[in-house]
Amino acid sequence: MWFRINSPFCFLGAWIVFLLPSIALASGIDRNGLGARSMGMAGATLADETDAVTTAAMNPAGLGFLTESDFSVGIAGAWAHGSYDNAWGDDGRLTDTWGLLPELVWRQSLADRLGMSLSLLTDSTRLADWYFRDPPGGATGATSYGMRHHRSSILNMRAALGLGWRLTDHWSVGANVGLVYNRNELTTPYTFQSNPALAGFKTLLDLETEGFGANGDLSLQWKPMETFAMAFSYRTATHIHTRGTARGDVTRQLADAGLTGVPGGFEYDAKVATRLPQKAAIGFSWQAMKKLNVGAQAEWVDWSSAYDVLEVRLDKGSNAAVNATTGSRSLEDNIQLKWKDSIVLRLGFEYELTDSLFLRMGYAYGSNPIPTETLLPMTAAISEHTLGVGLGYKSGRYAVDLAYQYDLPAFQRSSATSIRGGEYKGSRVKLQSHWIGLTTKIAF
Repeated sequence: MWFRINSPFCFLGAWIVFLLPSIALASGIDRNGLGARSMGMAGATLADETDAVTTAAMNPAGLGFLTESDFSVGIAGAWAHGSYDNAWGDDGRLTDTWGLLPELVWRQSLADRLGMSLSLLTDSTRLADWYFRDPPGGATGATSYGMRHHRSSILNMRAALGLGWRLTDHWSVGANVGLVYNRNELTTPYTFQSNPALAGFKTLLDLETEGFGANGDLSLQWKPMETFAMAFSYRTATHIHTRGTARGDVTRQLADAGLTGVPGGFEYDAKVATRLPQKAAIGFSWQAMKKLNVGAQAEWVDWSSAYDVLEVRLDKGSNAAVNATTGSRSLEDNIQLKWKDSIVLRLGFEYELTDSLFLRMGYAYGSNPIPTETLLPMTAAISEHTLGVGLGYKSGRYAVDLAYQYDLPAFQRSSATSIRGGEYKGSRVKLQSHWIGLTTKIAF
């Protein structure tokens, strides 16, 4: 793989991608809660201002209710299992590998009704490393690159500054602004989709791009009594123009077409237009009994606007034969995604076992945004149902939270009718994944 590290942010992103090569997520590429406390409740903590990571990540209005400052350090780990089969009778598997994601949050009470936060979080990601035989296809219908890894990844790491202001005893507003680092990888046999000169040609491809974008959250919290609160949050869409390198080799395809002796290796400067969706969430936190808290929320994620078409532009091509075929050193190719909007529902419980020990559990449902006509193993974020459990311990200024999540097995068959080439028609993907989270917090 080729990757130029030009900032501390990029170095951390590269480290995370290296550690986290096989994760499947529910509701597209979004995580089901950030921080171990929220993970244990399946992410149902939007309206709970005591959850440090959630207020920093998506509900800055909760910062207006801060009565003390705190610092949280956490880590989330994951491993996934997956299987793949196709119409040719070939089987494949998802590489089972551990991975880790860091989480950092600092919250500061600035005044009686004003609070702020600084955070560094990976709030969405999709990484997969499959191993299976490349099905025959390409321009001749017979080109295969044999048994190999098919790797794809999307990583979105966000550093954010948030402010919350309590307008009255019961109402608070908040906003944050985030700098988003995005990194994309695709290492697989690839069939050109829309380019007029190359559509249908299959090549080995190693594409890596990275870039930065900005987004923000606006939120409103209503707390009419100590035992009940409601919150609304909106995240703006994110537009990122990533740059990097695309390298590959089309020799096998040229040979199958009868063009032997023609050099097939190539290299381009790559540009990928990446979009992250706008989203909205509403939820409540309710102390139903003296020792029982209940959280619930509903979310809408605008995948249909963000992941409709993936636009790739390649410039400064190094292969003279390819340049002659396209008539230029540059080319564009558009990949159909056609994701659908997702609705996510969450329900979580926290029970106080003792003054210091808390038991948590939760369930999340996120509708699968990926249509059968564009489903590929590398993009199969198809999980819909997630269960979470957790424990929390608090002693004085210190708190430790531990969580486990299980994304239940999900199956989907691909028609691949919107993908050029017949390699994936009739294929089937099965996924399940496990998450653990550990967060420590100190108040001061």
